[in-house]
Amino acid sequence: MEHVPPVGTATLRGARAVGVVCAAAFLAPVILSVVFPQAFLFTPYHGAYQRMLSAMLLAFGLGLALALRDPVRNAGVYAVIGLASGCLTGAIVYTLLVEPGQDRLHWLVQVPLLGLVAIALVVTYTRLRRPHPVIVRIVVVAVILFPVALYLYDLALRSFVAH
Repeated sequence: MEHVPPVGTATLRGARAVGVVCAAAFLAPVILSVVFPQAFLFTPYHGAYQRMLSAMLLAFGLGLALALRDPVRNAGVYAVIGLASGCLTGAIVYTLLVEPGQDRLHWLVQVPLLGLVAIALVVTYTRLRRPHPVIVRIVVVAVILFPVALYLYDLALRSFVAH
């Protein structure tokens, strides 16, 4: 059984606050994309992908809400959703770089929102579990290199699938 060092009350309160704010931040794009689609959705709009993105963001928010009861035991939820948010942010940045016709509002709204959520969740995880610094560096490098992986994926896809 894993031994988890004790965590202070202030850290627990902070983890819960981060969880609540980040859960709300995941809900915001789902609601606001109806009013401001250009800030959250990519043209040409495609209903199936919009529903999938909304489902994923809602699941992230629900996962965080469920983790609030015991943030120490559920610290992995913070880590995984933080990593996924960072990768999603990387995918959005990559899309904005390779498809320059997209609305600039993504740079001002979606990228900062999801990027800050990812950072907040990963930092909160490190306060709850104090992972080995090498693990933290690997996660940071993985998120930073994710757009490169998407570029390689696009190259491979173009060579096997006709567009």
